[in-house]
Amino acid sequence: PYQETAMPDLTKRTLGRTGVEVTTLGYGAMELRGAPRGRDVSDEDAGRILNAVLDSGINLIDTSIDYGMSEEFIGKHIAHRRDEYFLASKCGCQFDWQPKAGEDRGGPHIYTKDNIVAGINQSLTRLKTDHLDLVQIHATPSKAVLEENGTIETLKELQQEGKVRFLGMSGTLPNIHGHIAMGVFDAFQI
Repeated sequence: PYQETAMPDLTKRTLGRTGVEVTTLGYGAMELRGAPRGRDVSDEDAGRILNAVLDSGINLIDTSIDYGMSEEFIGKHIAHRRDEYFLASKCGCQFDWQPKAGEDRGGPHIYTKDNIVAGINQSLTRLKTDHLDLVQIHATPSKAVLEENGTIETLKELQQEGKVRFLGMSGTLPNIHGHIAMGVFDAFQI
């Protein structure tokens, strides 16, 4: 028979230049997206999974507007435990996009001020929190796209409003070198 045992202390490290200690094992909540972009996830299972993540000692949760029901499940099931986890989400995802049947990838990405602000506000509402610990620009736009749209300035305004603590980039080659050189990001998800 199953016996509950005490969980070992998980190794922690400082995340980028945030100064925050997070577990080296984080929880990526994409698989909570549900149908039609993933497997159907019941509300009960989502709650059980998210609480088990925190009960196991994991203190880093990563999600996105693009992850279907993920943000709603996090808000519903663990918002009352908000002081137990470092919450990372994404921006640049089209805030009002809905997938077509059979689509399993995220929607379009728009880096304008209007879309970034609307997306962050939508995430805060879904997640039932007043701030995101880390906002990562999604889908690795070029430095030129970020500059054209004033994306960094918009995120800094949201920081000043207290809606965002740290700025990050969810990036890849070939643009990651330019992102690092910008010197504005506290963390990178590569």
